[in-house]
Amino acid sequence: MTVTGRSLGSAMLLALAAAAALGCGGGKEPEFADDTPPDAGTPPPQPTASVPPPDAGLPPATVPTAAPCDGVQSLAMTTMFQGRAPGEAPRMQPEGAPVCNVVPEGQTASGQTFMLQPGHCYTFLAQALPTVTEVDLQLELDLNAGGQPALAAFNLKPVLAVDSDTGPTAAIGAKQSCYQWPFPIPATVKLVVKARTGSGPVAAQAYSRKK
Repeated sequence: MTVTGRSLGSAMLLALAAAAALGCGGGKEPEFADDTPPDAGTPPPQPTASVPPPDAGLPPATVPTAAPCDGVQSLAMTTMFQGRAPGEAPRMQPEGAPVCNVVPEGQTASGQTFMLQPGHCYTFLAQALPTVTEVDLQLELDLNAGGQPALAAFNLKPVLAVDSDTGPTAAIGAKQSCYQWPFPIPATVKLVVKARTGSGPVAAQAYSRKK
C-alpha cells in the first residue's frame, strides 16, 4: 500500500471513531440535578382557635339586705337607749318595741307601726354601733294601714319628720322639744332608720307621754 492509501485509511478510521463517539452520547443533553425539593407532604392543619360558647350570663349578684340584730347587738342597743332616755326623752315611756337591724350602707330598716295620739308628746331616738358612722332617722305615715284615708283631707306627706343630727346617733323631738301630733285623729306611723355611712347594726326607739 502506498503512503497515500495509508493516509486515506487512517482518515477513514478516525472518521468512524468520531461517528461512534457521537452515537454513544455525543448528542445527549447533559443531565441536571432536580432542584425541586422533595415533597414534604401536605402541611398539617393549623389548630383553630377554640371559640368560647356564648356567654350565658353570670348569676345575678346577691344584693345585701337588712337582717335582724342578734342577741348581743340588741342588748347593746337597749343599753344605749336606756342611757340616753333620761336626758333626751325625760319622763317618757318606750312606745312599742325598738327596731334593730344589721343593714348595708345606704339601706334602711323599718320598725313596727304604732299610733300617734292627739295630746301626746313623742321623742324618737336612733343609734348605730361603731361600724356605722352616720345614721338617719325619719318618722313616716304608714299609708297601708287601715283608717288612713281619714287623713287624706289634711294632704299630709308620707314623711312627717326627720332628724337633723350627724354621727352615729340621731333624735327627733328630743329633750324639751318633743314631737306633737297636731291633728284630732290618731295616725299609724313607723320609724325608718338608715345607715347612711358604713354598714352594721342600727336601731330606733319611740318614747311617749301625755302632755
